[in-house]
Amino acid sequence: MLSNAAAGSVSIGTASARGNLRVDSYQVENNATLFNGSVVESGQASVDLRLGKGTEITMSKDTSGTVYSDHLVLQHGQGELAATGAFHLDANGLHVTPLSSGSRGLISVPDGNTVEVAALTGSFGIVDADGKMLGNVIPGKALHFALQAASTGTASPATTGTIFTGTGPIAEDAQGNFYLYDTTDGSKFYQITCGDPAKLVGKHVTLTGTVVTGATPAGGAIEVVCISNIRYPGGYWSSASGWVVTGVVVAAGTGLAVGVYEATKPAASQ
Repeated sequence: MLSNAAAGSVSIGTASARGNLRVDSYQVENNATLFNGSVVESGQASVDLRLGKGTEITMSKDTSGTVYSDHLVLQHGQGELAATGAFHLDANGLHVTPLSSGSRGLISVPDGNTVEVAALTGSFGIVDADGKMLGNVIPGKALHFALQAASTGTASPATTGTIFTGTGPIAEDAQGNFYLYDTTDGSKFYQITCGDPAKLVGKHVTLTGTVVTGATPAGGAIEVVCISNIRYPGGYWSSASGWVVTGVVVAAGTGLAVGVYEATKPAASQ
């Protein structure tokens, strides 16, 4: 029986596994022909996809994705991509594209709105759905992308104000309010009411945003910052994309599975 993707279509490649796999919800043993829009699901064994122009993708076990002639949409799990710049991989709305011939990398979609990209050879560029460049990955490096939830805070500053850049540590008071202790402006405190600064408490950051004068619960005045972007050791966040990006070095001398885990696991709190 032909699947919906196969009906009236031209083959774009093949899938093979040492065991069973599923293509368009049908269980297949060992090998399958792929068409534009074929949905491939691996089981307890990895699946090798071979497409046109030398593109090869290895889907790890318990991985699912939709295959097209020029890209793969990775829904869940992990894929190893070896391709030229003519092919890309989509994951959680991010586009991962090889930037050089012979590029080979690992792209993972764990549970939640996260994407992890590690380069083994060559390099990869990552852009969001609006075409904004979020980062490049080179051999020995990896990037972890986490899509932030909506802005948090007890109050919102006005939509207009002065553009502000400050550098210093993030602090939290007993009431759960967050502040930037700006060491470049006479050691002055600014309250942060936009973005998600909770994970950055204690870190030394540089943030840019809009600052206005707000009121404290005690009736005093304090300058309030709504963050547009924030940089800190190992990462950054931008309100334009909503993605928090962190990067670490891939552990040398490890197997692929261990190396990817070491490369993409979240850094320990400092």
